Amino acid sequence: MKLSFDATRFGCGLDGAVELAAHHAIASVEYSFAPFVVKTGKGAKSQDDKEAAYFASVAENARKHGVEFSILNLDYALDPLDKRSVKQFSPMLQKLAVVARNLSCPRLGFSLLPAADEDFLAAFLTQYAELKALEELSSLELVMRLAAPPSMRGQSLRKWRPLEPGEWRELLAGCDGLSFSYSPADCLWQGIDYLQNIGHFAQAISHVVAHDMEINRTILGDSGMYGPLWWRYRVAGKGQVDFRQVIELLKLYDFQGALSMQFEDEFLSDDPLQLSESLEEGVKYFAPLMKG
Repeated sequence: MKLSFDATRFGCGLDGAVELAAHHAIASVEYSFAPFVVKTGKGAKSQDDKEAAYFASVAENARKHGVEFSILNLDYALDPLDKRSVKQFSPMLQKLAVVARNLSCPRLGFSLLPAADEDFLAAFLTQYAELKALEELSSLELVMRLAAPPSMRGQSLRKWRPLEPGEWRELLAGCDGLSFSYSPADCLWQGIDYLQNIGHFAQAISHVVAHDMEINRTILGDSGMYGPLWWRYRVAGKGQVDFRQVIELLKLYDFQGALSMQFEDEFLSDDPLQLSESLEEGVKYFAPLMKG
């Protein structure tokens, strides 16, 4: 198990993420990309010369500092029953796959938006098979992100719902090579026993996001789970997730992936100094837990 961190919020780009990791003696980095427009059609390139040169320099700097990219994420929630969503999703993932190969990153993470119509799973299974057949994606591990999709964070459950563990099982059964980016915090607010759950899905977990979680019981008790947002992410150690037990369980199941510190916390500003201090605090928090 390696300690990692999501460098996206630091706003320093991939090259800056490597430097930041090296400065804090962190060997692994996670990075997420907002949805982007992909040029298609005759003459379109998967990567131009300027992009290729940039990613080559990032890869060389990462090798020099002994830093690896654990996962690259696409911050886009695929709706398998929406033709427009499917049409946008595939080109973005293919382009990101080229970046992943440039950086020797083995995994691509994405989110799935469940629909009320149960046919969404069948539709996704077909789409997944088509994605894995693409040359750009064939050598990479596709990872389902089980945390709340970025576009849905801050939204009441009246407007969306998370994937359920029963659906996780169906996805694993029907998607060869699929793995999970696991979020104990998201299990907590959904009422799922995240410790017991780790045991059930240990073989499918390739990445763990270290969000912490704070639940406002007053709002929940007053308005119910479909009322105003009653949970929020916090940095590790500021919420209710027992990371000591999480890490001990991951050790027990010989987890070989990355435990990635997250920094989505409304009490944490975008000030570079405060973010850097929070990263340092995160390292100090997790280092003793990961020993042994």
